[in-house]
Amino acid sequence: MITIDHVESGIQNLPQDLRDRALQYIEELNNEYQQSEKKLSFDWVGELEDEEPSLTTVEIQHKIHTLEV
Repeated sequence: MITIDHVESGIQNLPQDLRDRALQYIEELNNEYQQSEKKLSFDWVGELEDEEPSLTTVEIQHKIHTLEV
C-alpha cells in the first residue's frame, strides 16, 4: 500500500522542475476527481407543475433553463 510518506519521499528526491510537474499532475487528478463527484441536480422538479401540467418532465426542464433566476 502506498502511503503519503512514500509519495513525499519520492517527490523529495526529484529536481525542482519535476516536483512542479508532479504537483501539476496531482492538481489535475484532484480536479478530475471533484468533477466526477458532482451529482445530478433535480432542483427543477415541480417548478412549472401548476403552470403547465400537460408538459413532460423533459419539456419542463428545457423551459426552466430559459427562465430567469
